[in-house]
Amino acid sequence: MGVLVTEKYYYFYGMKIKPFIYFLLIITGGLLIGFGGQIVLKEYAMIIGIVLIMFGIYKTSVSWGVRDKAKKEE
Repeated sequence: MGVLVTEKYYYFYGMKIKPFIYFLLIITGGLLIGFGGQIVLKEYAMIIGIVLIMFGIYKTSVSWGVRDKAKKEE
């Protein structure tokens, strides 16, 4: 029961800002891959950029899946 309440709290109250943060992670990762070689070593910039992109995509897809699951239960 505690997990279900936590999921509802997470998706109803945090819904407006979380997708925007995930979008920013994806954009930041892309910019780091493109221009990060000017700030740090190119290899490190690419690694950090790919990690940010993958994390943003993962969290976005998980939030869509849970939202669809909640709609099916109603």
